[in-house]
Amino acid sequence: MTAPGPAASWRRRTADGWRATGDALRHPVRALRSHRESVVQTARVAVACALAWEAAVILLGEDEQPVLAPLAALLTVQLTVFRTLAQGLRQTGGVVLGALAALGLLRLAGANFASIGLAVGVCLGLGKLLRLGEQATEVPVTVLLVLSTGAPYAPVRIWDTLVGVASGVLVNLVAAPPTYVGHAAHRAARVAHRLADIAHDTARGLREDWDERTSDGWLRRVEAAARELDRARETAAQAEEGIRLNPRRLRQETDPAVALGPLGEGLTCLGHVCDQLGSVLRGLDDLARGERQLPRGPEAFTDARERVRPLADVLAAVGDALDVLARIQRDHVREPGHTDDLTAALERGRDHHAAAAETLCRTDRDPAVWSLHGSITDETRQILHELDPRHGPHPAALQPRPARLAAPHEGSPDPAR
Repeated sequence: MTAPGPAASWRRRTADGWRATGDALRHPVRALRSHRESVVQTARVAVACALAWEAAVILLGEDEQPVLAPLAALLTVQLTVFRTLAQGLRQTGGVVLGALAALGLLRLAGANFASIGLAVGVCLGLGKLLRLGEQATEVPVTVLLVLSTGAPYAPVRIWDTLVGVASGVLVNLVAAPPTYVGHAAHRAARVAHRLADIAHDTARGLREDWDERTSDGWLRRVEAAARELDRARETAAQAEEGIRLNPRRLRQETDPAVALGPLGEGLTCLGHVCDQLGSVLRGLDDLARGERQLPRGPEAFTDARERVRPLADVLAAVGDALDVLARIQRDHVREPGHTDDLTAALERGRDHHAAAAETLCRTDRDPAVWSLHGSITDETRQILHELDPRHGPHPAALQPRPARLAAPHEGSPDPAR
């Protein structure tokens, strides 16, 4: 299948845009609800720009028409309070540096093509050196504005920027953005539910007739879950930034920072489980396709399909455990009841795993099949270990009082019981 050309992609994006616009016009309330954060952020920017204009007019006079003050506010307001403050400081630093450079240039060499080229190059270099980021361009822009309007404009430019930055920071402090911890938790829960659905569907498929098309569908779904996990990690990083200097954090009953530790550990656990479940599904797909010198032909695949059928009960237990993990991530709650549900699901999984491993060891003869089955059974056992709230590597994400215990030896009682 060939990829669509640029024209086809443009037409598809245009059609999607018109469709989204039509839906928004027909159902404005639903559109506002679904894009609530974008609407609120737009309102913050609009209020900050209006406030910056009015404050600049009052401070600098109506004759100045200080359009650069709302421009500074527009560039300052970001999704988080911390990012807004950092952006405002970088912008102020760039403007002050540019104004000083322009004043020095006017005094030493005047405005001509050579001095302007030299000043722009040097100012861009200084902006990069001072790590102003995207605001590094503010330095040469300020230089050109001051050179074009004269030295008296330099303090006006600085005041415009200070007023705009102050307006943006003030609006973001008063109407503080959310901490995004809840968003990150819901994304993590969605990933856990998606992996649970894949495990449950694979378990149902193994109990029935399945083929390479079915296994390919399982693989595509786990790849989509991995992409959603990456988005959940990005949201968690945004949440970590969102709680810094956020006044809303002080108004909440529980500190959002307390939930970030278990959330991050839960995402790490989900990442490992996603990789391991993907390895299981890749092994099943190789088995269906007869890859890696595995037996080919309908009869050989039918026999192999029967032998991996006991793994269905293991994957069903894994799906149940992931559903519990999704509940923990979504509710920020790690209650003893959750741990008990998780432990019960894992105990079922271990019992089924022991039975499946014994069946596979007893029936395997071909070295390639033996290797594949060994890999699949080891990966499923590792998934059960990852989700273990007492002996696994992620107790902080799975139990109320995280304390990882040493795993009991085979046949010995569990000390946590």
